[in-house]
Amino acid sequence: MRLYTVPYAGGYSFTYLKWKPLLAQGVKLHPIELPGRSDASRDRLCSTIEEMAVHCLRHIEADQEPYALFGHSMGAYVVLEVYRALEARGLPLPQHLILSGMKPPHLYENKNHHLLDEASFRTKMLEMGGIPSLLVNEDDFAATLFRLLRNDLRAVELYSWKGELPVFSCDVSLFNSETDIRREHKLEWNRYSRRPCGYYSFRGTHFFVNERTADIVQVINQLLCQEATVIESREGGRR
Repeated sequence: MRLYTVPYAGGYSFTYLKWKPLLAQGVKLHPIELPGRSDASRDRLCSTIEEMAVHCLRHIEADQEPYALFGHSMGAYVVLEVYRALEARGLPLPQHLILSGMKPPHLYENKNHHLLDEASFRTKMLEMGGIPSLLVNEDDFAATLFRLLRNDLRAVELYSWKGELPVFSCDVSLFNSETDIRREHKLEWNRYSRRPCGYYSFRGTHFFVNERTADIVQVINQLLCQEATVIESREGGRR
């Protein structure tokens, strides 16, 4: 089964490469890079969650192999919009969604951080964590990073779900750190799914996705290998 991963705000596709040696043999990692994030890229940044979803769709829509989608923080909203677009176009839907480190849209509190002046914005982003101090001291990289963060945070803060509920027909798993998001708030994603969502809690901050790599990949292996077994059983029954 293919596993497509979507970056969080200010994140890059390579964030997920450290998962590769830990993933089960039957799980093939496909990190999606959003436009404008590499030094070689001349593409403009996507300014909305919907634009990010359209870009991701280009990596997925020709795929006839069973697959899953993973999105952390901002990436969870991108996955939501990708699913809606896939369904609207009649394209093959994922077997599994993993929505990590983000409240559902109806509970998101817009604090308009993207409107802060540059000094205040940098201070707030550093307070939120996830940015190595050594990187901030490199002027060129820091300028690029904070520009990317402001763009992505603006996309998140201005996003709103405009579709009907529920939307998901596949299996959905919720990854969370309860020091970041209250359990009852995370479980509100059940309103978006036609099936009960699985819930998995990890120790750590909002960036537990980087802090608990082995634990997270272990759960992903269990979920996707189980999903693959179910698919094989269905196909065997049709023969």
